[in-house]
Amino acid sequence: MGEDKEKVISAEEVVDEKAPKKEKPKKKKKDEEKKDQTLLEIQDELAEIKDKYLRNLAEMENYKKRMNEDLMRARKYAGFDLASKLIDSIEIFNQALNMETNDPNLKNFLYGFRMIDDMIFNALKEAGVSVIETKVGDAFDPTKQEAMDKAYEADKPEHTVLKVVKKGYLFKDRILRPSMVVINIKPDEDIEANEKEEANTNNEEDNQERKDD
Repeated sequence: MGEDKEKVISAEEVVDEKAPKKEKPKKKKKDEEKKDQTLLEIQDELAEIKDKYLRNLAEMENYKKRMNEDLMRARKYAGFDLASKLIDSIEIFNQALNMETNDPNLKNFLYGFRMIDDMIFNALKEAGVSVIETKVGDAFDPTKQEAMDKAYEADKPEHTVLKVVKKGYLFKDRILRPSMVVINIKPDEDIEANEKEEANTNNEEDNQERKDD
């Protein structure tokens, strides 16, 4: 009996070994795919967060840079408005000081006031004010000069300065006030002809009025 049982067991074992093996469930594979997908999504989110962080960081750095530049600019040109107001007042004062007089007492007063005028202007120079060098005969520069009027002298080149009406000034590298000048411009022939014709017409009308009177 014992031997038969052993034989039966051995036969079953043989049958089990020869039987086809069952396939493993696909659940594990799906779980791995899900984990991989989740990992990819996390990586994408991290990449997006990192990109936003770097962008915000760059914007903050640019903002700091602009603020520093604005602050430096504000400090550099802090006296611009004050200098602009003082220049006109100083020029009027300067014109009064250059008046001609034979009174010795007034001359002494004027001498003292000229010294004060020089001290004020030297203080402005130290703050950054300088005169725009403009001379008669210079080529007209619209970036530093303003044409108050025009005239024509045939013996001089066109678009050159004929007269400096007012000095110009710089505040550091900015125009505080352009030089006021008269420039040499040849009149347009048509305009000149019209002006002559208009003048002749006015003369004829005046003559006619005199005759009527």
